[in-house]
Amino acid sequence: MIVVQRILAAAQLSRSPDNSMIVRIFRVEIDPATRSAFEAGFQSLSVDAVTQSPGNLSCEIGMPTRWSPNTYAMISRWRDEDALVAFAGQEWNTAVIPAGMERFGKTYSVEHYVINDDPAAEPRNAADSR
Repeated sequence: MIVVQRILAAAQLSRSPDNSMIVRIFRVEIDPATRSAFEAGFQSLSVDAVTQSPGNLSCEIGMPTRWSPNTYAMISRWRDEDALVAFAGQEWNTAVIPAGMERFGKTYSVEHYVINDDPAAEPRNAADSR
């Protein structure tokens, strides 16, 4: 609980001026024969690439379930679009695969959502942030 509170406190201090942030959900389906090697790299290389990027507020790994036994997710929160551009480039709606990790993925997907904790704020989408 203390760790979660610290992450949330840091995210509050780093958010964009309109109190919003962008949530990036990256999914990868792997070949189950590569599970051990993939998990080691995903926990180190991939998480490090995200968490060491300026503007990253948090990063979590979603492990497979019995309904999707070979699919992993990385849920990251970003200060704003500029932070995502710095991390992933102008085409930030595409997967960023660290060197050495490309051999594991069978399929990839990336989705983005704007989160705004201000109840008075107008709803908007990530495309509107430009």
